[in-house]
Amino acid sequence: MKNDETYKLISRMNFEIRWGDCDAAGITYYAKYLDWFTDGRIDFLKQVGLPYHEFFHKAGIVTVALEANCRYKKLLRLEQPVILETTLFELSRTRMKFKYRILTIDEVEAAEGYTTHAFVDFIQGKPLDIRKRHPHLWKKLNGVMAGSINL
Repeated sequence: MKNDETYKLISRMNFEIRWGDCDAAGITYYAKYLDWFTDGRIDFLKQVGLPYHEFFHKAGIVTVALEANCRYKKLLRLEQPVILETTLFELSRTRMKFKYRILTIDEVEAAEGYTTHAFVDFIQGKPLDIRKRHPHLWKKLNGVMAGSINL
């Protein structure tokens, strides 16, 4: 199932660029964006009522990253306030894809990206079909894709 470009559910996180996010010149280090994507994904799941630890980890499901992409458009600097938008963009029985946008406080896009994750059985280390193994979670994720949960 693929979300259209009008994303029904988007979480927004506000934060400030910290010293540990920057190189010696005070410019955001490129790899930090992927850390922020993780923060956004965890926040998104929490906001839609599916906290990662409770609904995935405790159920023996890990979401393994298959792909990560980030396109950098504008430099970000130390102590600059930013907004991270996250949405669930695609969902299948074996994986999910999130899209991200990092905006300046005046809504200028500084970066955009996505990550794709496989559902994997924690014990066996093998991919799993979320619809078969965890139908309640599949139903909730489909509700998120349909936009039937309010953020």
